[in-house]
Amino acid sequence: MKKTSYLILVTGIILLYGCSNEADEMLPEEDPKQEEDCVPQFPDMDVTYNNYVKSVVDQYCISCHHTGNSSGPGDFTNYNGLLTYATGNSFYARVIQDGADMPQGTAPLPKAIRDSLNVWIQNCAPLN
Repeated sequence: MKKTSYLILVTGIILLYGCSNEADEMLPEEDPKQEEDCVPQFPDMDVTYNNYVKSVVDQYCISCHHTGNSSGPGDFTNYNGLLTYATGNSFYARVIQDGADMPQGTAPLPKAIRDSLNVWIQNCAPLN
């Protein structure tokens, strides 16, 4: 009986250790170079998430892109959630370019808003 308990304990420890290492390997690696490599293209234009982008997203996007059972992918209710999508080619194509199809039902956004969102992204998507 003592041998069986010991064997179960050792097996449990091995499985726990193996699972925790496997889970760590599955996490995406952070790319610290992304921020370091980004050079603002319009340094004289002060378009940040807090002073502009958040209000646009609140008005046009979060009705679909929010936590829970949302109809759009991603959670745009916070900076990090939006940043995940905003720095990809799909965001440019679906929100910023002239033929954009977002926001759904009222696309495209007015040109001035799309241009400002583009400036924000080209300036490395600053928070403040």
